[in-house]
Amino acid sequence: MESSPAAIDVRKDETARLYEALIDGQVVGTLAYETTGGRVSLTHSYVNEDLRHRGIASAMARYALEDLSRSQAKVGVYCGFVADYVQAHPAWNEAVDINRSAFIATRTARDTHSGH
Repeated sequence: MESSPAAIDVRKDETARLYEALIDGQVVGTLAYETTGGRVSLTHSYVNEDLRHRGIASAMARYALEDLSRSQAKVGVYCGFVADYVQAHPAWNEAVDINRSAFIATRTARDTHSGH
């Protein structure tokens, strides 16, 4: 039997333009965003490879969407994971603009250094 997952905390770092997921005070995932005019674009998410499939990216997506809905900003989604999250949670459909043809494959420095 697996142990129960650790609590996931999410915070917004406006200086780095990241939503960060933390477990036991350590950053284990990020969701990057860009702000242009009155529009915020969620651009790329990353979760440490050994911690994937534990709800971390979902926690960041939910937190970011809740945060942005309070700000009344127009939200663009360029992150494939967040687009899938919105599709699975249709209550967010009206709050975001998703254009899957604009998605691009990206790699972070962490992906590059991990040898994948």
